[in-house]
Amino acid sequence: MLNKSLFSLTLLALSGLFWSLFNSPPPTRFKLSPAPLSGNTTPVYQAGFASHQSTPEVHSATAVELVDQRVMAFWYGGTREGHKDVSIYSNIWDPQTGQWGQDREIINRPFTRDSTYRYIRKLGNPVVMRWPDQGLWLFYVSVSVGGWAGSAINLSRSYDEGQTWSPARRLITSPFFNLSTLIKGKPIQYQDGTIGLPVYHEMLGKFAELLRINQDGEVIDKTRLSWGTHSLQPIVFITSEDNALVMMRYHGSGLRRILQTRTRDAGQSWSPVSRSELPNPNAGIIGLNIQWQGQDALLLAFNNSEEERDDLSLALSLNRGQSWQIISTIELNPLDPPNNSKQFSYPWLLQTRNGQIHLFYTWHKSHIKHIVFNQSWLEQQLAQMKKP
Repeated sequence: MLNKSLFSLTLLALSGLFWSLFNSPPPTRFKLSPAPLSGNTTPVYQAGFASHQSTPEVHSATAVELVDQRVMAFWYGGTREGHKDVSIYSNIWDPQTGQWGQDREIINRPFTRDSTYRYIRKLGNPVVMRWPDQGLWLFYVSVSVGGWAGSAINLSRSYDEGQTWSPARRLITSPFFNLSTLIKGKPIQYQDGTIGLPVYHEMLGKFAELLRINQDGEVIDKTRLSWGTHSLQPIVFITSEDNALVMMRYHGSGLRRILQTRTRDAGQSWSPVSRSELPNPNAGIIGLNIQWQGQDALLLAFNNSEEERDDLSLALSLNRGQSWQIISTIELNPLDPPNNSKQFSYPWLLQTRNGQIHLFYTWHKSHIKHIVFNQSWLEQQLAQMKKP
């Protein structure tokens, strides 16, 4: 067994070496996307649900702003996580009415099977982005054999604002197995028109990578962000054309903290992984670059606990992630183990062109909750947190 594991790990390492030696494109710098400014000084806060119980369980929300300023959310839902009836669903929020429409199934197992010519056992995490050509690109996970360790990433595109979707394509992320690649975090952009897709592996280890994808949806490079068996679901904060901070879910024992690594050369090299000051109960996180009182800031949504997903909070950093302050506790509901169904997890943050911020997350495993707020509300929350 040890020899087989060693052989498999060697192949995984060789796959990364293959990309770096034979498939690497020229280096490029990060593309900065200035955060919108909110001109509304009146606090805005509204809460509701993006999903409407089309399925018993829902999980892993992602969202994008449409050209008409509506917001489209996506998630996966079914009888339970990993069940064969799980599909990718979507819904649209209208800012004029503040209301959500009806859930709509957009991608299922037969669609993925017929597109990729593969047996599909189950579907998982979606991630959506607007490509520079103005199309919507939806990445999502599928498994043909085994559990999540046997995952692959698929890509479907829409050029009519999410009304119809192209046949799915399976990304080639490894020249050997092309297995065990999953997604959760937001893509980033490079100055040459390519994107970076943060991904992670769960086969024979748990580690993070950054894929570089061209305009045709092909993986042209990948960079290892971490090593070992305890880092998952990376998110990327771009802080300059050359600097970025990656934070990761911690899956391990000992001191449970969000993990982090940094680059100062636009991702050509990364610092050793270290623990941040923020707790992590083996749960997903999400981040957003914002403007805070005239300066660049980082906003993080995370479970502010070492043990359970029963506290969902927002943290703010004004020094590129060197330190953080809790700005708001969005949800707090202490759990009585072993009943952990009343949890808040897998957050997603989106800032729309009017400066408002949208937070999505799994609520009690049964709904996708949606909260929209502005910076004035955040400032109000911070002031209340500072009160003795």
